[in-house]
Amino acid sequence: MKKRRALIVIGIVAGAVVIPPLLAPILVSWSEINCRHEFINIKTGQARFSRSLWFVRVSDRIEDTWLSVALNGETVDVAEIEAWHVANTFSPGIGHSPHYSFHSALNQIHQLETIESLLNESQIKTTPERRRKIAGTILTLWQQSGSYRGANEYIDGLFDEGASLEEESLSAQRQNEDK
Repeated sequence: MKKRRALIVIGIVAGAVVIPPLLAPILVSWSEINCRHEFINIKTGQARFSRSLWFVRVSDRIEDTWLSVALNGETVDVAEIEAWHVANTFSPGIGHSPHYSFHSALNQIHQLETIESLLNESQIKTTPERRRKIAGTILTLWQQSGSYRGANEYIDGLFDEGASLEEESLSAQRQNEDK
């Protein structure tokens, strides 16, 4: 009888600890009971990834991004604005994040990586100075606008410029092949 009561108590306690983090996303979206956050530092370009469980941060790591590598440790500080901003919050079973001011910042960094990769495939190399200038411009636009949207047109322009350079490179290759 005592064993059975002990097993019931253990089962109830274990259920109270395990079940809420699984149900919380269904009942309260993006609850700190069980979620992940992605942050962007708009002064260095670094990204931070954290995980919370039962309102306690259980992991936190900072990673360099294309921007921070391009800046080689430099800081861009052109506006009175906090450095770290939430970009995304995810919970199990929720396939999207609330829309934050810097919601697409990490995606914009991936776009820059893609643009550079496409240029490299076309034998057009981006110089370290050009990378540093681009990174500085992106961070300046983010700080001045207070949002990822400030850099949208600039990144679109870089993509268009890259597409034009790629087309010129392909055209030159075709002309050389025809000779």
